[in-house]
Amino acid sequence: MQLRHDPSRYDEHLTLKVPLALWLVLAFLLRHILLLGITFMPTTGEEITALRDLIRPAYLAADLLALPVAVAAARRRPRAPEWMRRLWPHGRALLTASALLYLTLLATQVATSGRSLINAVDEAVLISALLNVAVVTYLWRSVLVRDVFREFPARA
Repeated sequence: MQLRHDPSRYDEHLTLKVPLALWLVLAFLLRHILLLGITFMPTTGEEITALRDLIRPAYLAADLLALPVAVAAARRRPRAPEWMRRLWPHGRALLTASALLYLTLLATQVATSGRSLINAVDEAVLISALLNVAVVTYLWRSVLVRDVFREFPARA
């Protein structure tokens, strides 16, 4: 068997490992769910109030598209359930849909804010939009990511 990538990129099942950059993409695309989870942690309350203000319920829909891909990525092993095997080849498209849905929701919020574009788009909105565009670019330009989503460990 000829390996297309560096041998260190493969696991013990000779399947490509999920690269660190893809894990970071998954964390970024799940940021609203992660923030929501953090708000339920036991704490004094003041710092959690600031986090709660960052969560917009509408954006959770975009996160939900990425969630099953993250679960499948974490459980990629020979004994993984069949639904994960069927979902995995579509992971790149689901992650792209998540980023594009977020951008659509963001654009809708900006367009319906009643403010001029220059006032509606602050640094946080611009950075968020650019990071989502960067995610989509990475997902479709990276040969490694393409190959990762083509492989799943063989059944045990």
